[in-house]
Amino acid sequence: MFFNKDLVLASIKAVGEDHAIVQYRDQEIEVNLSPEETKEFHQYVVHQENMLVPMNIKTHKLFVDLEEPWYEQELEELKMIPYQENKDLK
Repeated sequence: MFFNKDLVLASIKAVGEDHAIVQYRDQEIEVNLSPEETKEFHQYVVHQENMLVPMNIKTHKLFVDLEEPWYEQELEELKMIPYQENKDLK
C-alpha cells in the first residue's frame, strides 16, 4: 500500500459523525464518509495509538485497515527526523 506515489500520511484533526478532517502539509481536507466507512474509521481511531491515517492524495480516500496496526515510531520515513521540543509550549 505505501509504494503508491499518491499515498500520504495525513494527520487526523477532527472526527465527525459522517466525516473527518485531516491535514496534509498545510492543507486541511474534509473527507465525507459513508456509514460503513464511518464505522471503520471510528474503530481505526480508537485502536490506533497515533493520529495518522494513510490517504490517497488524489481521491481523498482514507485507508483504515485494522488487521495490521502500524506505529509511527516504526516507520522508516519518520525514524530519521530529529525530535525537537517546542519551547513556546512550556
